[in-house]
This record gives sequence, structure tokens and C-alpha cells, in this order.
Amino acid sequence: MSNIIKLKYSDKGIGVNFYNANEENNYKEIIESIKPLVSSKTLLGISDVKWDLDNMKLGHNDPTVNRLLKKITLRLEH
Repeated sequence: MSNIIKLKYSDKGIGVNFYNANEENNYKEIIESIKPLVSSKTLLGISDVKWDLDNMKLGHNDPTVNRLLKKITLRLEH
């Protein structure tokens, strides 16, 4: 599992998408690794995670999840 998630520009949605299926799987592995460390009531869906594309970082309202996601970096590939 990498601590970098590669993204690419997209014509759909928020303007970016996972660079490839491996990057999407890497993201899912990261979320799965966080789940046992937080309350089962904490929502970890893709829309529950804050995608800070200006600073290329992930975040969350839950302080524990936010701390864990701060270790992950987003990178835009061309």
C-alpha cells in the first residue's frame, strides 16, 4: 500500500479521477486499514473523505481519521 494516490484530470465529476485501477485499489486499501482504528459509526465512504485538491491532501471531520489521512498524499499525473 502506497502513501501516494495518483490522480488524473477527468471530464466528469470533480475534475479528477484515479489515475488507474491500481490507484483506486490503493485508496480502498487505505480506507480498509483505517476502519479498525476508528468507531464503527464513523463514515468512510468516498464522499465522506475531504478531497483537498488545492493542497493535494485528504482529510476527514473525525480527528482520528483526519490524522491518519494526513499521511496520504495526492499527486496529479499528466
